[in-house]
Amino acid sequence: MTFMQLRLYVSLLRRFWLLILLLPMLTGAVSLATGLDRPKQVQATMRLMVVRTLADRNHTASLPDFNENYVWLTTEYILDDMPMVVASDAFADDIQAALMAQGLDMPAGVLRKRLHAEVLHRSVYVTMVADTPEQATQTLQIAVEVLRAKGLSYWGRPEGGLQVMLLDTPQISATLGGKRAALTDAILRAVLALAVAVGLALLITYLDDRLRTPAQAEAWTGARLLATIPKE
Repeated sequence: MTFMQLRLYVSLLRRFWLLILLLPMLTGAVSLATGLDRPKQVQATMRLMVVRTLADRNHTASLPDFNENYVWLTTEYILDDMPMVVASDAFADDIQAALMAQGLDMPAGVLRKRLHAEVLHRSVYVTMVADTPEQATQTLQIAVEVLRAKGLSYWGRPEGGLQVMLLDTPQISATLGGKRAALTDAILRAVLALAVAVGLALLITYLDDRLRTPAQAEAWTGARLLATIPKE
């Protein structure tokens, strides 16, 4: 029974060999051409610790613990909003202005797309995708300076008010694009297209109600097949 089913699947694949062959080839070729045309980029990452500054710096509050508790409580809300702040137009505009002051020009729209932040265990991981390692690391360093200078102004409060500690300096964490990445992506897409092509072949066969084989005739009628008329 297993051998018969295997022959049935092989026969099915032979019927749709053109679909099963062309779809992965076209998908892989288009993906490879697109990947090779994409410029090679680098990704840099840094790790920050962001804390709200003491509300009462002179510690004149009647309850000493209130000052510390207030700081840690408000810090939780700040960390929740940090990814949205890093991805905002206001943050991108401030970084663009700081870059231009150092002789570098990068549109704010590009900065917004390439800068990302993620909070993990109260640490803020900021990543930057750029064309060169120097551009990526320098942009991250400027992002730290902007956070220290602007601080709570992104929350509609006076500037400053945040303590930004650099735990891990900006370092290159990944390389995006290139021939190897394009080839790997093309192979993965071709394999996925092959699975889709086989699935389409099975679906078309399932929906096809035409009688094609003697085995189908016996299965549909419940009677034993005595003879067949050849095509020729």
